[in-house]
Amino acid sequence: MLQNDAWKVLSAGDRSGLVLAVDFDVTGRPEARFSDLAPRLKTDAGIWESLPPAAGTEAGMTGEAYLDRWHHGLDGQLPEVRAVFGYCVGGVYAAELAARIGRVQQRSPLVVLFDPEPATAPTLYWQFHKVMEFMRSVATDEEVTRAQEAGRLAESGATDLGALSERLVDLFRQTGEVAFARAGLDEIRRAELFATFSSFMTYLSAAGRFDALARWSSAVAITSASPTSGLNGIRTHLAADEQELVAREIRVQVEHAELLRSDEVASVVNDLLLEIS
Repeated sequence: MLQNDAWKVLSAGDRSGLVLAVDFDVTGRPEARFSDLAPRLKTDAGIWESLPPAAGTEAGMTGEAYLDRWHHGLDGQLPEVRAVFGYCVGGVYAAELAARIGRVQQRSPLVVLFDPEPATAPTLYWQFHKVMEFMRSVATDEEVTRAQEAGRLAESGATDLGALSERLVDLFRQTGEVAFARAGLDEIRRAELFATFSSFMTYLSAAGRFDALARWSSAVAITSASPTSGLNGIRTHLAADEQELVAREIRVQVEHAELLRSDEVASVVNDLLLEIS
């Protein structure tokens, strides 16, 4: 089965179908990954996970460019794409990619979203905030708090996600240069960390051009028990008559970070895949 720089094969399957999963996966992240979910799924379909462009090569990429990369990375001889999964902001890209695929195959793929979040200024800031929290092991509380406050200020006045992304990358770099050097990381390793974070911010900000809620109206969402994650967080800003965000929502008693390695979630996904087999 095809493997290129746009897709990573998590499960080869038997070529009877294909499931695509969109996420920004990096080694060492605290949240579970699609590589945790894949072995728990009872399907003969192959399971592929999206790969971002090599860190440092994504500068200036638009949301459409990300979609082009993944869509063009699919061989025309592949079996039918049965489903497209998306985690967090990956849900924005997943729904758009599924729409593209639905125009070139007989049956539109099922879209399954795991705590989906739109790409907004608060989303970018929250991801930055979490990364800065992880830096407390090498940075001082004062350094982390100062960076977070500056990031919050940038987010509050943001009118352009690209500009906000650049500002948050600068703040991460300013804090990290001092903290990582103090922790003994050499220049090469520091550069790798900065490039990865910059790549992540571009991935997030580029998704901001899509109307996520419009696409999600025909999707299935799996919602965690975390009150600020996914649809739970979105609903805190919506009126009572705006709460129906997806075609079908399945709530699980699993925290956001554990969604993709939960046996309960795997069981839900297996049932969904069985429905479309």
